[in-house]
Amino acid sequence: MKRTFFRSTVAAAAVATALGVAAPTMAQDASKGYLQGQSVDQSGKVVTDVSVTITNLETGLTRSVETNANGNFRFPLLPPGAYSLKAEKPGYGTVAEDRVDVGVAGATTINLTLPTTEQMETLTVRGSSVSMIDTSSSESQLVVTQDFLEKVPVPRDIASVALLAPGTTKGDSSFGNLTSFGGASVGENVYYVNGLNVTNFRNGLGGSELPFEMYETFEVKTGGYSAEYGRSTGGVVNVTTKSGSNEFEAGASVYWEPDALASQSPDVILTEQAQIDRNGSPYYIVNSENNSEEANVNVWASGALIEDKLFFFGLVNQKNRTSDFATASQYYDRESSDLLYAAKLDWYITPDHILEFTGWNNSSDLDSSKYMYEVESDTRGDLYGDYILERGGKSYALQYTGILSDDFTMSVLYGVNEASYSNVNASGDTVAIYASGYSGQFTNFGLATPSEQNDKRTAYRIDFDWYLSLDHTLRFGIDYEDLEADENTARAGGVAYTYYGCDPAALQEDRLAGCTEVDENIYRNSGSFETKSNAFYIQDTWTITPDITARIGLRNETFENYNKAGEKFVDVSDQWAPRVGVSWDVFGDGTTKAFANYGRYFLPVATNTNIRLAGDEYYVVSTYEVASINPDNTPVYGDLTGRAVYADGTLKGTAETVNADLDPMYQDEFILGFETMVSEDWSVGVKTSYRELGSSLEDVAIDAGFNEYLLDEFGSECTMCASGFHYYVLTNPGNDVTITTDPDGDAGPLEYAQYTVPGSYLGYPEAVRKYASVDFSVKRAFDGVWMLDANYTWSHSWGNNEGFVRSDNGQDDAGLTTNFDQPGLVDGAYGNLPNDRRHMVKIRGAYQVIENLTVGANFRWESGRPVSAFGFHPTDTYASLYGAESFVYNNEITPRGSFGRTPNNWSLDLTARYDMQIQDTDVTFRLDVFNVFDNDQHTEVNEVAERFAGYEAVDYGYGIIARGQPNEFYGLPTSFQAPRSVRLSAEIKF
Repeated sequence: MKRTFFRSTVAAAAVATALGVAAPTMAQDASKGYLQGQSVDQSGKVVTDVSVTITNLETGLTRSVETNANGNFRFPLLPPGAYSLKAEKPGYGTVAEDRVDVGVAGATTINLTLPTTEQMETLTVRGSSVSMIDTSSSESQLVVTQDFLEKVPVPRDIASVALLAPGTTKGDSSFGNLTSFGGASVGENVYYVNGLNVTNFRNGLGGSELPFEMYETFEVKTGGYSAEYGRSTGGVVNVTTKSGSNEFEAGASVYWEPDALASQSPDVILTEQAQIDRNGSPYYIVNSENNSEEANVNVWASGALIEDKLFFFGLVNQKNRTSDFATASQYYDRESSDLLYAAKLDWYITPDHILEFTGWNNSSDLDSSKYMYEVESDTRGDLYGDYILERGGKSYALQYTGILSDDFTMSVLYGVNEASYSNVNASGDTVAIYASGYSGQFTNFGLATPSEQNDKRTAYRIDFDWYLSLDHTLRFGIDYEDLEADENTARAGGVAYTYYGCDPAALQEDRLAGCTEVDENIYRNSGSFETKSNAFYIQDTWTITPDITARIGLRNETFENYNKAGEKFVDVSDQWAPRVGVSWDVFGDGTTKAFANYGRYFLPVATNTNIRLAGDEYYVVSTYEVASINPDNTPVYGDLTGRAVYADGTLKGTAETVNADLDPMYQDEFILGFETMVSEDWSVGVKTSYRELGSSLEDVAIDAGFNEYLLDEFGSECTMCASGFHYYVLTNPGNDVTITTDPDGDAGPLEYAQYTVPGSYLGYPEAVRKYASVDFSVKRAFDGVWMLDANYTWSHSWGNNEGFVRSDNGQDDAGLTTNFDQPGLVDGAYGNLPNDRRHMVKIRGAYQVIENLTVGANFRWESGRPVSAFGFHPTDTYASLYGAESFVYNNEITPRGSFGRTPNNWSLDLTARYDMQIQDTDVTFRLDVFNVFDNDQHTEVNEVAERFAGYEAVDYGYGIIARGQPNEFYGLPTSFQAPRSVRLSAEIKF
């Protein structure tokens, strides 16, 4: 970076602002910065007792320290922002830095060479002295600032920011707009706002989000994170919000994404008559009727309530959005108009003691109406029903940070994060009635299974930094969360019906006739559930030599899950997670580093497990002959022909549903990397990573194996196992299972006791997920004219278990997916996992055309997703009753990912930004175009290779086996690249 020196060239030569690291980097508070450096004289000799003073340019916060015996100085727990720096000592000239930008990630390092008074008295250096490389850090992370987002086109959501990092890919559309880190499922990430965990703790899918006007920086950690972070086997996204300053500022912005300027993904049109007959329409996927438009208006203000003491930042956001879509037979009209407010308060009690408050309410309601629809004629029919998707809630956090002494600091946080995931009918709940082969519905309802889901997290954490000696800094703390989930889910009207064998001609006339069988589908689950997660950690940052820094940490995790009755059914404690990182400043000048990292990371048992496994869930599907049909289309039952009891409504004892010897889900990670600055503005790097799942949590059916074990061991049958679906146990697949139960009820010879069933009887393999990658990166810092940030990633993700959630079938039942429900469901499961993207290229850049006009680009290319086939298990009767959930094609077991990949895809986003001033008011106009070339490759396909053909009597297992027949829709596209869209925006600042 170019610098301007004053006085004389001789004096200028006396100042060398080396960008190396001579002091250890501290694991800082998630929302705070850290400034460090070393003072030496012209000969390189350490200068001690130098008075170093920094001043925040916006708030006036001033702190002073003296360099220690090694010449090092440090400023921990700094509010992020711009600071001036001045270094003085009698007998030496003064060195001053006009601006040093301190962020939240790693350490900002500025090393000073003090000239003697014989050469000069005062020297001023202008410009930031921040290295592009933090040579003391072994973490893998990307820091995205508002300055970057002003230059590069990025959608305004957390997932899009996370996708900027190497090794991240977009998850399947079933889960919404979420990101996979390093081969993990999209449900294994953790999200923070100003240190408050805002992750969805039911299933890990996303977290609370705010308008980008509220955010200051985004820290995306893809691996190697320190012991203060836990509860993630994917990645960490840590964002900080804006704060006020002594100068009063205000502004407003408008963002408009008009539907009129957007494209639509292609429709999927059926061409084979068999497909059309089964679908009831040539239109399989209807994208041409999508109507997506959003308008955001933000008004914000910031300033000082008390100069140099009390600051505020407040924001109000009005968001109006439309997100209509259609199927071949139904049209969904969806609109929302939501008001969001957020605030940040900072009280500088003294320069060393700061109290902060962050709060927001991001509640939103998406009002939805569902209509009958005829796609061929584009005709909207009668209203089926109205429903509301409720999201968001109130959250707040209070944080104290204090420098208690020169060698000891403390940070304390208390926060509450509330969120709703409710989907409710707007009026009364009407029973849902369907018919096989008919795409409509025979009663008017919005949602067949409405659900009220309201969650609350209460978080406490305290962190200490103890600068123990010149070479060792200890960071330690406690991290505790209490999670409460309220659930009330049931079929609308208490039941849903599906008819089979109906007269096709009658169905064409939208009526029921000639139906032979009907499924009575009853589901209900309600209650309040609690989960507790707590951890303590300690970490030593050890300066082994001036050029080698080690970070050695240990985190202890405890997870407790409670059932509906408040009884603890998961108690996993003393889970030790070591973290070791080493970074080497190769040449000792801060321009090149080699680093290595090992870490173990645990994932909590999702609260979804409490709700589904530890409640009194009732889920029964009964099949009857149809005696007749009532005028309201409800059935009159004939004989019962079949019944599947998936959950019988009893609150089972905790010792019966959870393996007594249970390990939480964890993953080991190894990283090796190298990074160097090839010039003042350019840096290149290479990093290799390897991740391996050490243990996974799944609910598995043990009935068949348990019965076989009891016969061998005790000579008596397990009468409770007769259905094959009674004993679902939360365990680590492949291990022995220990439960306490009475296997034959009160009448048999077997006692109520603890039984350990060897894993060999159960037939499950161990869960396997492995990920390997190599990242290559090239970066050029913005020099006032242009910038470039590019990376290429080769990666491979393989095994038999994707993780917390399952992309194969869109199942977000965290920890309870169908993957290990029966042994047959794991046959053929080993292969390339859904988030495997063998090659990825990401390039971002910006160019300042003229003083007020900047253009930017965001390019992304990646390999396609593996394709599998799912059908009915040909031999496992219990697995076959799950439907098309086994890795089967043409009645044969076929390994995962055997059917190639979806096409490679790429997109290019462009932006143009124009800044101007109107009567001392800053005005900005901006145009963003996403997917400029409107590329429309499909990204997902229908992987269901078989559909139900009927039952066949067999003389083993359940006694009947479900058979499949070819599914006409197998392999058809189901999801595409996001089509071209345009975002227009304007902003004013006072």
